[in-house]
Amino acid sequence: MAPSSARAVELLGSAGGVVALLAIGIITGVDVWTVESLTYPLVFFEGVVSVVIFTAVICITGAIVVADVWRDSDGAVYNGSEVRAVVPAYRDAEVLDVSVESLLETEYERLSVGIAVEPDDPETRRRAERFADEYEDVDCFVNGNPGSKGTAINHVVSETDADYYAVFDVDERVSPGFIPTAMGRLTDDADVFQGRRVPRATGAVETLAYCERLVVHAGYAFGELFSFTNCLSASTAFTREAFETVGGYDDRLTEDIEFAHACYRADLDVVHDRSATNTMEAPHTLRDLWGQRKRWRIGHVDVFQSRVREALGGNISLSDIGSVGRASAAMVGGALLLVGLSQIAALAVQGVLWAFLVPYVLSLAFVGGVWAKDAHDGRIGLPSPTVVLMPVIYVGHGGLTVKSFLEYYLTWEGEWYQVTKTGS
Repeated sequence: MAPSSARAVELLGSAGGVVALLAIGIITGVDVWTVESLTYPLVFFEGVVSVVIFTAVICITGAIVVADVWRDSDGAVYNGSEVRAVVPAYRDAEVLDVSVESLLETEYERLSVGIAVEPDDPETRRRAERFADEYEDVDCFVNGNPGSKGTAINHVVSETDADYYAVFDVDERVSPGFIPTAMGRLTDDADVFQGRRVPRATGAVETLAYCERLVVHAGYAFGELFSFTNCLSASTAFTREAFETVGGYDDRLTEDIEFAHACYRADLDVVHDRSATNTMEAPHTLRDLWGQRKRWRIGHVDVFQSRVREALGGNISLSDIGSVGRASAAMVGGALLLVGLSQIAALAVQGVLWAFLVPYVLSLAFVGGVWAKDAHDGRIGLPSPTVVLMPVIYVGHGGLTVKSFLEYYLTWEGEWYQVTKTGS
């Protein structure tokens, strides 16, 4: 198929898929169900079932996230074995100081920083080398297997001999207590530690990005109910032994998703502490927000395909089956969001306003509970009025899932979207 034809099919298929899912939701949402009982029949719209399920998920996952964010971290360790922080950087010379300088303010005594740069990015390399010249605990590494964030992390680990590592994005402001908290858990027999990152909500689009991250964290919490704890390639710490057990990070679009599945399949002890929070730069335009999130969704499709291919190859374990289930849920869940949300809209049109108001208010309460903690700790200020557009986040996730699935199989050629970073 010619590129232009494939692109047309992908766009039409994405639009058609979204419309079809919304139509299914509208039609089924107002379908009347009758359930016979001993006293009198119960008559209700089918969409009410979806509203109850959706509301229950918001309540459960939201409560988990809010409770985790507000709880006090115990057992922080401030000295001990050396920790090597890894900061992969590509075309990030202007924002490199954000992560490096914050890491140098850590409360942990033995922390060294390894900046991993690419050989075709001389400007970032010069900036990293200036940091290395200025600070004794900072080193610059040129990726020996260039081309991805995963190989950059692997290169630093292979070139150093620390027993503990922590990985951060170049635009992260790392809290001083993050490494001590991570080391407290790693020295207490955890294999991998995952903290929380929140976008710095400085405007209208940035507020939407913040809300979107909370929706993602709710998804992580849902996975944790089924023993799948997500771990990434940012705000993440691990032992060398754990890293070597899974063979490091893969050279792929979303190396972090694959890393999480590898840790799960290897039965590693992964702990997620949302009270250990860093901030990252948020996308500043809707185009950047869409592009970044689409890249991540395409990565989910990529991992989904890998898991299914391995399952069809046979000889899989229970953990492999769980991994396939988690990857499949990421795909199916996005599509079901569109069906469920259109059912809610159909009920509201029918005059069942509580079907919209209850989950909407609970979603805002969830955002407010986390926002209050981040504002209390000085990470963010007051939200933009765009916070009231919370339902758009769910619709966007559904639409992105459909589009990313078709784009992956029809037009994607391995490219990835890089957002504009200003250091704000």
